[in-house]
Amino acid sequence: MLEIERHEMILKKLEETGKLSYENIENFLNVSIATIRRDVEKLSKKDLLNKVNGGIVSKKRINFELEVAEKFEENIEEKKKIAKKAAKLVKKGDFIYLDAGTTTYYMIDYLKDKNISVVTNGLMHLDKLLLNNIKTIIVGGEVKPVTKAVAGIEALKNIEKYRFDKSFIGVNGVSIEYGFMTPDVNEALLKEKVIEISNKAYILADQKKFNELSSVKFADIKKCKIITSELKDEVYKNYTIEEEEKWYTHLRLIRH
Repeated sequence: MLEIERHEMILKKLEETGKLSYENIENFLNVSIATIRRDVEKLSKKDLLNKVNGGIVSKKRINFELEVAEKFEENIEEKKKIAKKAAKLVKKGDFIYLDAGTTTYYMIDYLKDKNISVVTNGLMHLDKLLLNNIKTIIVGGEVKPVTKAVAGIEALKNIEKYRFDKSFIGVNGVSIEYGFMTPDVNEALLKEKVIEISNKAYILADQKKFNELSSVKFADIKKCKIITSELKDEVYKNYTIEEEEKWYTHLRLIRH
């Protein structure tokens, strides 16, 4: 098969699926991984696709963001599992930050009776937080219509006076190479600041977020611990809360 034919097949398949692993490409092209990597490198240099760890994604996916109502319909059970796992990390009396987003929204049901205080930029969170009698502080600033999130210069000024015990942050893309990403630069700046002023920062990510790219990076992969339901890509293993818990358990055993 000629190189140009391979390139056409890769781009056609990518347009249909949005993303491809190198194994996917190997299966339908029936060529070596080395050949695929050379093809991908050439297509990437022509700005026809984006490389991610273990594969490629379509240029069209990079800045795409669903509206809140659409996000609520995606991966509901997985997001609830992640939310429950994240809520277990919150202790009585904690002062925490809850980022706007659907997975953080599901956390709220597991936070009642913990006597905590919550700062949030998510307008969608307010009713549920108040119904659960949780002390709530809303970040002031410009509201983004698509995600119902508060962001912008005023939000940054508003948030920097706080110091959080823990922060729980949503994400659109997770990559070993590019870290944690989101499509909106103002939301990225706010997330970056929150991580900076948090004692511990956690990223809540369902399986769709791994090896995805988005347009603005807000933190390196080592900056936060990832909370997910079931890790399918072992390359992220060292960055999850499970690995953090193993380390603390090992440390406690040594001390005793």
